[in-house]
Amino acid sequence: MSVETRGQDAAAAPAGTPPAPSPPGPPAEPPPGPSGGGPRPRRRWPWVATGVAVVAAVAVGLGLFLRPPAASAGDDATAVEHETAEVHRGDLTQEIRQKGTLRFADPRSLGTVLEGTITGLPAAGTVIGRGAELLRVDDLPVVLLLGDLPMWRPFESGMADGRDVLQLETNLAELGFFDRTPDEEFTWRTRDAIRRWQKSLGLERTGSIELGRIVFEPSDVRVGSAAAAIGDPASPEALDVTGTAKEIVASVDPNLAAVAVPGAATSVSLPDGTRAEATIESVGSPREEEDGSGGKDLKIPLVLRLDDPSQGEALDNVGVTLQLSRVIREDALLVPVLALLAAPEGGFAVQVLDGGAVRDVPIEIGAFAGSMVEVTGGELAEGDEVVVGR
Repeated sequence: MSVETRGQDAAAAPAGTPPAPSPPGPPAEPPPGPSGGGPRPRRRWPWVATGVAVVAAVAVGLGLFLRPPAASAGDDATAVEHETAEVHRGDLTQEIRQKGTLRFADPRSLGTVLEGTITGLPAAGTVIGRGAELLRVDDLPVVLLLGDLPMWRPFESGMADGRDVLQLETNLAELGFFDRTPDEEFTWRTRDAIRRWQKSLGLERTGSIELGRIVFEPSDVRVGSAAAAIGDPASPEALDVTGTAKEIVASVDPNLAAVAVPGAATSVSLPDGTRAEATIESVGSPREEEDGSGGKDLKIPLVLRLDDPSQGEALDNVGVTLQLSRVIREDALLVPVLALLAAPEGGFAVQVLDGGAVRDVPIEIGAFAGSMVEVTGGELAEGDEVVVGR
């Protein structure tokens, strides 16, 4: 909002009247310099109280600058157009920016406990699903199957019933080799299904599976890189893999625990400047992390997911910026920081637009956040118009 105010014009003397002699007194102020006419502006109010200086230092530390007191309407003969803002009530909200990393989720190592020599490895970026080859040992495939249980014993006739048998039969059924309802019992039907599966892979048709020939994982995996090379001995950590979905990982200070909660929404800036929405999926327990200067800080780890995964489809292991919000004060009386003046008697004031003129109103202030400040005392009311610039 902009409002124009003018000072009073000097009264004109009657035509032909000689000028009155000047009364004795101090010498006149020197005329304005060559830069232009107009009255001399009022002097800025000084800081006179230590407490005010401390608050000002806090304000400067936040990147905030206080306006000097402006001349009142009666002191300025030139037109002044004021920019104003309305005093209002609302939540004082702090915006926190936090760095994070967008990457493929669940990084881990995979391999086999088989003894032998690695003779084949997948290329980086390969997605491996149920029934596909994970790597080759002695030129025979190690196969990925899906399930939550690891392979912890061989599969063979006479073995005890168990959930791992159910998991194996479920995979064989999904691959088209087992035509019965999967259960926890290893029977001749299980053995025959294994023989058909082995034939499809070029393996010896034994009807049993040795430990390490298959690797169970909860879902498809994506190969990040090979930790081993062809010709190396087989090992359980031959490959670095991830899941196929993307996640954002970040760490925040413990004082943000109230806003960093599962299900909370946040905004993310991607490397190309694109804004994306994300949701906090999980929050870990506080842990110590390197602070970059040889020390350690206590941090809370976060995992987030993009609401629209396609926005991160072409990105991997890149830095992003999270924007989290927290409410510092609820239902506070708020004015822009730009409205603050340094009062001559100490403290702060604002200029309130009142009937085309402005008047100075001393106020007491509380917390700062962003471009707003909380008003905790003074004769300022919701709906008042305060000057924020000229």
